[in-house]
Amino acid sequence: MLSTSNLSAAQAETYYTHEDYYSAEEAAHPTKWVGKGAASLGLAGVVNQQEFSQMLSAQAPDGRSLTGKVVNPEKRRAATDFTFSAPKSVSIAALVQQDERVLEAHHQAVAKTLSVLEERYAQTRVSTEAGRAKVTTGNIAAAVFTHSTSREAEPQLHSHCVVMNATQLADGRWFSLSNEGAIANQKLLGQIYQNELAVALRQQGYQIEPKAHGQFELAGYSPELLKAFSTRRQQILKLIEKWETTGSENNWAMRETATLVSRKRKPKEVDEGLLQRGWNALIQLKGLELPELPEGSTPAIGDQPSATSVIDAAIQHCGERESVFRRTTLERFVFEHELGVQGFEAIEGAIANSPELIRVADGKFTTQTALNLELDTIRLMQQGQGQVVPIVPSSTQVDSLLSHSLNPEQQNAVEIAATTPDNVMAWQGVAGAGKT
Repeated sequence: MLSTSNLSAAQAETYYTHEDYYSAEEAAHPTKWVGKGAASLGLAGVVNQQEFSQMLSAQAPDGRSLTGKVVNPEKRRAATDFTFSAPKSVSIAALVQQDERVLEAHHQAVAKTLSVLEERYAQTRVSTEAGRAKVTTGNIAAAVFTHSTSREAEPQLHSHCVVMNATQLADGRWFSLSNEGAIANQKLLGQIYQNELAVALRQQGYQIEPKAHGQFELAGYSPELLKAFSTRRQQILKLIEKWETTGSENNWAMRETATLVSRKRKPKEVDEGLLQRGWNALIQLKGLELPELPEGSTPAIGDQPSATSVIDAAIQHCGERESVFRRTTLERFVFEHELGVQGFEAIEGAIANSPELIRVADGKFTTQTALNLELDTIRLMQQGQGQVVPIVPSSTQVDSLLSHSLNPEQQNAVEIAATTPDNVMAWQGVAGAGKT
């Protein structure tokens, strides 16, 4: 899933406060700069605190201003945090079972989704003779912080992508980043992440179980296992209390679990050994089992739908409901009905090469089928001209039948309908014009 939140400079600084959990796992999951905007500023590799602070204050590493006007730092949006969180079963496979392939799949999915965000939704506003206009810049500067636990000390693989409030125009000038497009399409971006993650995991031999709204879990991970790592601290403490009152001899498991839970009070640096022992102890306390990991990569399944067939189905579905629809409508249908079947690049290629789609404008499409239907309708209308006997032979007879409550335009519409020799005719009128 994907969640978003705007950050002030003070809020974002906590990502580097060692008393806070954001920085606690830096050794296990190194930070990194991503985006064309970051590259333009020479930002690459591990994020250091000085550069991070400068960017939050709208300053480049060399001290240049990255905003087109003077702003109040206390009121300014310093960055937007796009947080990508893996499904619980994926977190268990990556962190409890320590499958590095799953961790890498998460990183790949985050990187692809950020590249889509950058290409489509990196925008700014500039002044023109016609007024303020939105311009797509196609570049962002983002600091990525990947973590493996929630504040409840449970396995939760997630990446905070701190997208700075700065983007560069083609002429080299820097302006504030407009994030409305990305936030408006938050659900789609989350689905892209889920789809890319599912594709990468299937390639490693995992099977997925699609859920509602483009979500999924890995097959073989029982609801009880997922629930065990999706619970509140107090529920774990009650479990420990129950084992103590029943005189359980499994003191090791209880001690490890209790120590793990107590971390909630003091979110200091994470001890990976403690986490691992606590998680394993909790599994033992609850009498649960972890599924076996797939041994290796599996080749593509032969009967798997092609990207072309997936897009054809999406086009048929969308075209039956609207004559003109957005690209995002197609994509969301694919992610909700064919999750993890094809990667995002293959889906976009199938859209670009579809002979059925006709690009209209502003990311919208119509279809050859819809166009042919309109042409057939026009042809039927033309062929029906002068082909029928009028309902009323002359306008004089119509006049004697018309109600005096009709206004002139309404009377004219009735007269044309009653005396036309054409098979098809149409009225066009605004709401409230009295068409009924």
